[in-house]
Parts: sequence; structure tokens; C-alpha cells
Amino acid sequence: MRDRLYTTEAIILRRSDVGEADRLLTIYTPHYGKITISARGVRKTMSKLAGHLELFLHTRLQLARGRTFDVVTESRAVQPFRQLREDLDRISWAYYVSELIDKMTESGSENVPLFALLRDTMAAIDAIDEALRRDVIIRFYELHLLTLSGYRPHLFHCAQCERELGQDTDRFSPITGGALCPRCGPHEALALPMSLAAFKLLRYLARGSIDDARALAPSAATLQETGRLINAAIRQVLERELKSVVFLDLLRG
Repeated sequence: MRDRLYTTEAIILRRSDVGEADRLLTIYTPHYGKITISARGVRKTMSKLAGHLELFLHTRLQLARGRTFDVVTESRAVQPFRQLREDLDRISWAYYVSELIDKMTESGSENVPLFALLRDTMAAIDAIDEALRRDVIIRFYELHLLTLSGYRPHLFHCAQCERELGQDTDRFSPITGGALCPRCGPHEALALPMSLAAFKLLRYLARGSIDDARALAPSAATLQETGRLINAAIRQVLERELKSVVFLDLLRG
């Protein structure tokens, strides 16, 4: 018989109010994946849990197993990410990061590397002051989220014929699943043009760590193009546009 109480780290992705004082939280955890839990009475003025269950918080929770939803009994902040919630650009990216992992993952699937990616991305958004460098982190996150979710884009071998790719690669096909060699590219009508700079950046991000990504300072044009290519791949997987993407587009004009 499973223990009624258990403890887990979590990042809080979204929340919704229930009744007069309760709240449902969708969280991502290392060993239980994405789950929805109940925070009873958290909206009451005197609730001791309220400050420890904010959106995007990295927290350690004690949960009691319930029939429908497991219930929060204790919460302690591990990383509060305070700057992330005080700056519009940062919080916009946090909404996007949370919505993307929510839509890309099924409930209850353990994925420790994916939790680490989410945690480290939130930490980087919180810590990095320069907007361009935060954008690099978002590109890293998107690319590795695709990979860890089973949708790794082909960047080193042609997505069509598996021939090794060289610097003459200039097409990216979201439908086929990645970059195309010069032989296959012209035959894919919906393939997107890709500059050498964007191709190199994608390959570097795919091979590197988040610390490597933090050290990069590509041009704004290359970063924008790279985002366009990765976002096309994400839309192909999700078959929809995310609400946070629409908001980010409005925010950035």
C-alpha cells in the first residue's frame, strides 16, 4: 500500500480558483511529471500556504493522496524567483515556458531531465538582466523541450535522407522534422529558408548546456530567425498557437 503522505519538488505552472477559498494547481515534478493538486483554504487571508504557492515558484511540497486530487499539506519555497514576477518581460516568458511544457507533456509521466530544464530555465529568466540573452535561453529551452518530449529536430543529418549535413544546408522543414540537405530541400515545398548563422546557432544550442547558452550573444536577427524555425516545429507538434505566444507578439509589437 502506498504511503498517504509524500514529498516532491515542483514548479507551479498554472492555477485556478475553486469555491470560496480553494485553488487547483498544475505543477511539474521530477518523478511524477505533471500533476494537478488541490490547495485547500489557500485563498483565506490567514492561510500559511498562500505565499509558498505562487505561480512559477520552485517549491518543495508535502502532499496527501486524495480520491480526485492530492492535497497540499505543507509547502516550502526552494527558489522564489522574485525578479521573474516583478518584470513584465520576465513574467511573459515565464507564462510561455509554463504553457509550453503544460501543452507538450502528458500527466503523470516521470521525466527528471525535463524538470531540471524547466527549473534551470526559470532560474535563468530570473537572473539574466539583458533581454537578448534571455531570448537565447528561451531558444535553448524550446529546442531541448522538443528533444526531451520525443520530437528532437534533425540538425546533424538530413530529416529526409539522413545524409550528414554541411554548411550548405539552407532549408528547415517542420513537417519532415528538421533540416534538409541541398538534395532534399528543393523538393519540400513547405520547407523554410534557413541562414548559415541560424543553422549554426541551432546546432550549438542542441549540443550545449544551458550555461553554454547563457554565454552566447548572437545578433538579434539570427536569434529572431532561429525562434521562427523552432516555433514552426513546435506548432507542427501541437497543431495550435499558444495563448502566451499571442501575448508576447503583442508585447513586442
